[in-house]
Amino acid sequence: MALLETLGFGSFVVVSLVVGARLLALGRRTRELPANVLGVSLLFGGGVGYPLVVLGLRVLGPELAPFAVTFGNLCIHAGTIALALGTWNIFRAGERWPMAPVAAIVAVVALSFGLRLVHFRELPPPASVFWSSTGIGLAGYAWAAGEALQTWRRLRRRLALGLADPAATRRIGLWGAACACAVGMHVASLAGRLLDGGSMPPLAVGASSALGFAAALSTLAAFFPG
Repeated sequence: MALLETLGFGSFVVVSLVVGARLLALGRRTRELPANVLGVSLLFGGGVGYPLVVLGLRVLGPELAPFAVTFGNLCIHAGTIALALGTWNIFRAGERWPMAPVAAIVAVVALSFGLRLVHFRELPPPASVFWSSTGIGLAGYAWAAGEALQTWRRLRRRLALGLADPAATRRIGLWGAACACAVGMHVASLAGRLLDGGSMPPLAVGASSALGFAAALSTLAAFFPG
């Protein structure tokens, strides 16, 4: 189980760092918002924030752990907001209705982080912090997965008529699969909290690790094609 956990979580973190940095470099050259916000989401959410939270909860002592967990949560929240902005600008550009879910995500993120500050030294975090943080992360990835997979299905129909680009269709499908795996990771975390309040049971850890590995492979294939 330890090997599976290291492989799954480790690959998720490394791929998030590499792909996130690449997208930010691309965004700096092109000045395009989607590349920048997806880069922030991957680099800070999965690449920096996630391992900091794990370090704080599992490795560091009581003096340093609250700082690591709090800063890690800040990075994860920044990634959640960036993902929502990316989903809006990539799949719903020009439409106004996504302002509502983006505003809701920002509001819940602000509330959750405020609660984290109130319970700064309480580890693992109380239910109010955990459920708001994990729940809004799940919602952000579910929206991204839904938009990407819906677009992928439309493009596949057009592809059969020769009206869509095969590479773009494949990459959008892979991104949708990666986001769907991230949804599964959040669901495993929520289930683990329900089953064992303070720590993740082995089954939830195994499921989350396998999904993390699948998310890493899908993200890598989506942004490093061929």
